[in-house]
Amino acid sequence: MKELNERKLIEITPKSPYNFDATVFKPSYYPDYTKSYEKGKYWFVLNINNKIYGIKMENIGSIKKPKIKLAIFSKYKLPSGEIEKIIEELNYRFEFKRDISEFFEKFKEDKILSPFLKRWYGMHSSCAQNLYELLMIGIFLQNTVVKRTVQMTNVMLEKYGTKVKFDNKEVYSFWNPKDMINVPEDELRSLKVGYRAKLFIKLSKTFVEEKIDEFELRKLQVDKAKEKLLKLYGVGPETARILLQESLHHYNLFEHVASWQQKILSHLLFNKKLVPTEKIIEYVNKNWEKWAVLAVHYIWEDIFWQRKQGKKIEWLDKEIRL
Repeated sequence: MKELNERKLIEITPKSPYNFDATVFKPSYYPDYTKSYEKGKYWFVLNINNKIYGIKMENIGSIKKPKIKLAIFSKYKLPSGEIEKIIEELNYRFEFKRDISEFFEKFKEDKILSPFLKRWYGMHSSCAQNLYELLMIGIFLQNTVVKRTVQMTNVMLEKYGTKVKFDNKEVYSFWNPKDMINVPEDELRSLKVGYRAKLFIKLSKTFVEEKIDEFELRKLQVDKAKEKLLKLYGVGPETARILLQESLHHYNLFEHVASWQQKILSHLLFNKKLVPTEKIIEYVNKNWEKWAVLAVHYIWEDIFWQRKQGKKIEWLDKEIRL
């Protein structure tokens, strides 16, 4: 276990409106050992260029006047330049400075979207993980139910991840690519991850040998970024969608719906058991255009927040089986 005892406190003022809880915590994301959340507080491990930091974010403002108390935990006293890089990275991952006011103005009277905008006003997309870590999550999600995904993730975090202790919390950091490339495939398969064992090793080798640069991918237009992601071994349209939306923060490319998402979106958008994916995609893009991904994000997260807050939603429970 790695203990981080040095602490640096900073106040962050995100661009208004900013809904802290709805942005930093996503109840639609499956639970694992990499994070801890309480209302108004969020803990996780930040990995930048294979350096690990403990992060605690605490809401001390409001949606219209946002302010976040940020605590950065480390093994040593951080120089100012390193602190600036950490803040810059958090700004990107949690969209502290991204202006989405046009989205609210454009759709505040939208007959479908407006109720969701009122409930979650100021919610942004966010991603606590770096690109490689999110890709690992994408592999865990492939071709299985959420319950199995949770089991596989936590078993591998215990085996290959790093347990990090800070602020009286213990959470895990994902392994780095270079640590995975020499793991025997049989060892991984013994953890009951199936065909994913080969994907974990092959993708990790790709990241190391081809020096996949997340920061360069961030600079690309969405089509170019998608093209590069799809060249990665084992990355299909669904995994690419996850990476484009969550890691690279593109809101304007809604063109793929996985089968389990199809069932949920059919309920949410059409109140039907199953609508063709082509119809869902056409409907979303026609109605919300360049904001299509964010619009669906609002509708999607709303039902999972209802579930987290105790509402029994039988049809949803049947789909996620968690």
